[in-house]
Amino acid sequence: MREHLPAQRQDWTGDETDSRTRELVRRFTDASIAKDVDGLASMLRDDVRCSMPPTPGLQIGRDAVVNDWVADGFESLGSLRAEPTAVNRQPAVAFYLWQERDGAYLPLTVDALRITGGAITEIVTFHADQFPRLGLPDRLPADPTP
Repeated sequence: MREHLPAQRQDWTGDETDSRTRELVRRFTDASIAKDVDGLASMLRDDVRCSMPPTPGLQIGRDAVVNDWVADGFESLGSLRAEPTAVNRQPAVAFYLWQERDGAYLPLTVDALRITGGAITEIVTFHADQFPRLGLPDRLPADPTP
């Protein structure tokens, strides 16, 4: 391993630079924005784990994760926008929800993804209060009109 990995762990790149991983994150982002639960489910491993610290609870397994999303009203969320980012050297997606009263998309959640073998094996969702720590914008403007 010493011959193939950088000397310092912080210099390791991992799978986030892999083109298949980038494509999976793009598909995850697109399906999330479209609230396409079936599309999202198709990207999850059977034994996927999903948590939202510090909120208690852990869902294990595709069905449990998807059922939790549906029960929480994911499909009825308003308009979403997303920004790619990284959390703990893992690919992540920051989601913003349209707020009419503010005339902007405001922080909602950040999904940090662990991807193994071309599928999502873990999603750790962080609350909006973590956006500043990740250097993410505190709002996104309305979609430009054509």
